[in-house]
Amino acid sequence: MDQGKQAGQGLRAVVYVRISDDPEGRERGVDRQEADCRAYAAGHGMAVVGLFKENDTSAFKQRVITLPSGERVRRVVRPQFRAMLGFLARGGADVMVAYDLDRAVRDPRDLEDLIDAKVLNRFQVRSVTGSLKLDTDADVAMARVLVAMANKSSADTARRVARAAKQQAVEGAWHGGRAPFGYRAEGGKLVVVPERAALVREAAQRVLAGESLYRILTDWDERGMRTEAGAVWTNRGLKMVLESQSVKGVREYRPVQPDGTRADAPELLVKAAWPAILDEDTWERVGAVLAERKQARTYHVGGSKRMYPFSGLIRCAKCGVPMVHRGQVYQCHRALKGQCSRSVRAGEVTALAEQAVLAVFARISLEPARRGGAAPDQEARAGLGAALDADRAVLARLDDDHYDGLIDRASWVRQRARIADRIERARRGYQAALPEAAPAIDVTTVAAEWEGRAPAWQHQAASLVLEAVLIHAHPADMMTAVPKRRDEAAEAFHVRRDAHRQEVLARRVEFVWRA
Repeated sequence: MDQGKQAGQGLRAVVYVRISDDPEGRERGVDRQEADCRAYAAGHGMAVVGLFKENDTSAFKQRVITLPSGERVRRVVRPQFRAMLGFLARGGADVMVAYDLDRAVRDPRDLEDLIDAKVLNRFQVRSVTGSLKLDTDADVAMARVLVAMANKSSADTARRVARAAKQQAVEGAWHGGRAPFGYRAEGGKLVVVPERAALVREAAQRVLAGESLYRILTDWDERGMRTEAGAVWTNRGLKMVLESQSVKGVREYRPVQPDGTRADAPELLVKAAWPAILDEDTWERVGAVLAERKQARTYHVGGSKRMYPFSGLIRCAKCGVPMVHRGQVYQCHRALKGQCSRSVRAGEVTALAEQAVLAVFARISLEPARRGGAAPDQEARAGLGAALDADRAVLARLDDDHYDGLIDRASWVRQRARIADRIERARRGYQAALPEAAPAIDVTTVAAEWEGRAPAWQHQAASLVLEAVLIHAHPADMMTAVPKRRDEAAEAFHVRRDAHRQEVLARRVEFVWRA
């Protein structure tokens, strides 16, 4: 390479710029780096032929990825950095220009890949600040030392940030970022937005009253209600709001796992510094209703089935399993596996069950004394809630002691497992002590409200009085089909056929009522 080439004259340069954090996405940091790199290239007689930009991308954080060989490894994921190495390997440029060493690499493995690519493909590596140069063994050794120091600095910073985030969680403080729906951030704190909080409370009460999320969202769309971003509400979005710990005034802390993702389950749950929109009982009941609806759905090839008023209640008397609504019939679930052939016309059994249920509710409306059951044990629930809070506080102190080196790992694991088990038992006890969501339905007015209500509400109401609708086999002494008589008018035939079907249905259906 001649002197002109050594000085950079006539060389083709590729510019690489990166910044770790740009929450607003304005790219000001990478734009400044790009301008400085282009000025450096122009000052050294290089022609820029390519730009690789990674905005809001860490050169330190690792994620778990699967290699083509199937091996799972932890790597820093930087698509543009890898694309640049490929571009240089194909001879696309003679020089790589970055603003500084730590803008190009902060992970030793990335540095080694850059060194290997430089040796194999004979390109130069330069930086505006002069910190990145790989021409000699001394340059390579110095780069390795500097990257190791930068990597340790990032690790130290990550550890301090994680510890500060955990301390914020212990104190119940808001961690920053986008405020949950119903709140806005003011001076680092969350304050309630009355009109948005009213929507959250409205949705919770409507769910407890038996309305589906779809019906609520349809109503909101007609009323012009939108999310904070101005988008139309979705089923998933509303469910996330209602199930968020934030709306009941609880701060959760989910640590970052080795693969770079947040833990699925919170490690800490403490009383938040901001006011609650929903009280804890309401939040728990709404969560229970949503969970019950999800569990109540029956699954079939091709996806989930919608809920009907008597879904799960209509059961095969032979197999004891719920029957699946398929087209115009309810069919035994085991029929899908070829083990049972029992079925019944959906319209006929639904009408009969509806008639029987409404008759029961009509009698209840005349006898209000039969309404409802025993009141939930408030004192037991309060005691369990206090025990949960106390154990969670103990767990937090235990974690702090382990982090500060006051107890060894073996003791920490043993004690944490015991406390976590106690918390889980108390949580299940608390859940069991909660009042059922269904009694929110006024049983004295079900008969009047039934028509026009959502299937989920009808199912919830029917479950208050009906335990099961058992479908027995077709009576052996009755015809399975009614033949049309010679010269019989069509209308007369239909009347006789329908009467026969009703008689068969009455013998096939058995109602099991709740006491």
